[in-house]
Amino acid sequence: MKVQSILRISAGPAAIALFMAMASPFMLAQTGDSKEISTLFKDAKTLSTLAEAHAATLETYTRSRLAWRSHAVELTAMKEDVNAFGKLSKQLSDQRAAASPWQRVAIDQIDPLLRDMADQLSTTINHLNDNHSRIHMSAYREYLRANYDVASRTAALMSDIVEYDEANSKARSIEDKLELGTDNGE
Repeated sequence: MKVQSILRISAGPAAIALFMAMASPFMLAQTGDSKEISTLFKDAKTLSTLAEAHAATLETYTRSRLAWRSHAVELTAMKEDVNAFGKLSKQLSDQRAAASPWQRVAIDQIDPLLRDMADQLSTTINHLNDNHSRIHMSAYREYLRANYDVASRTAALMSDIVEYDEANSKARSIEDKLELGTDNGE
């Protein structure tokens, strides 16, 4: 019974992976990957990783006796990274028309998580501003945990996007090297 459940659970991702593997050459033939978008993905990965690190640091602050000002400094640093990520997301959206099909899908997946991260961060900052003396209360700790959760999910998505992009690029390079994508009419 457990084996059947595992097979059912893993069948969905396996089917998606198979589809993407088969569809990728056709998608790339229609529209090549945008190098500019690939670069923006890498930059967004860096910013999301920095935001995740700030969120992790803040979450550790819940187990310390640091003053609210220390929290404010870390929240401000995270806010700067999230704002910079937001600007990159806007650039990605502006260049969406030049993106390959898979890049368009990736761009569409980024915005909702980024909005969640920005909303959660704003809520946390507002809570801190209104409750300097209550940083050790459970409500504030929950805000910080939620920040970490959404920042981690966003960083993981960006890492997966960049990894997929690099794998696609390497596969195309190997195809070109082996001349697998050309038809010499022989």
